[in-house]
Amino acid sequence: MPAADPTASTFEVLLSRLQEAHELSVYASIERLVQAGEAVGLDVDALIRLLDRGKTLEDLLELVESKMEHLQKVA
Repeated sequence: MPAADPTASTFEVLLSRLQEAHELSVYASIERLVQAGEAVGLDVDALIRLLDRGKTLEDLLELVESKMEHLQKVA
């Protein structure tokens, strides 16, 4: 974490910290989606191709969920 700017207002510092926390949360969410995709046979390249073809993150989550349900029924 960068050192706080002594001239920054409290609001600016809080806003900066909030943005940092949000970015970490987004990275963690993406990591979990990639792990879930890999668990059902979709590697990161496949997920990226789906996004490039216009799928939304919600679409990807639904696809992963559907594949998980199918794998559970087969097992």
